[in-house]
Amino acid sequence: MNKGKLLTLSAETEELVLDKLRDYMTAEFDIDIGNLPAKFLLDFIIETVGPHFYNQVVDDMEPWLYEKFTGMLEDIHRFKKD
Repeated sequence: MNKGKLLTLSAETEELVLDKLRDYMTAEFDIDIGNLPAKFLLDFIIETVGPHFYNQVVDDMEPWLYEKFTGMLEDIHRFKKD
């Protein structure tokens, strides 16, 4: 992950997403946007919506991680000698 950026896409993934974004704009709004406007729009979406998705993933993972780590701690305590 690049420093300062919450989310970075590989070149292949970015190209795929930009193609889908351009297709969406054409299909839904009958607007043919070029590569640069699509890139600016994608960057805007990532910067404004990305943190909310990221935080939701972290919140969703917390109970799962708590359960896993609690299980690991219980397993470790089984190794204690009397």
